[in-house]
Amino acid sequence: MSVNSTVPGLAPLPSNVPVTDKNGNLTPVWLGWLNSVYTWGQGLGQSGATSARPTLGLFIGRDYFDTTLGYKVTVKTVSPSVVWVNGAGTPV
Repeated sequence: MSVNSTVPGLAPLPSNVPVTDKNGNLTPVWLGWLNSVYTWGQGLGQSGATSARPTLGLFIGRDYFDTTLGYKVTVKTVSPSVVWVNGAGTPV
């Protein structure tokens, strides 16, 4: 994947902005981007009960193993409301 590629749920890489300021601190743009990477990464391999499905940091195609149902569900839409579907595309 090149640095210009996009990943669902992530803002584009802020490649034209300095990473640190003159004091060596992360710039606000990079801090925000790294926080979004952290939030996105939290969902990888996540599982739990139907009632514990995530509500933040969602994007179309995000997976979640629903232990109540016993199978993986995927986000189909995030707006106007979140729709999770099973492997056949049926809302669950």
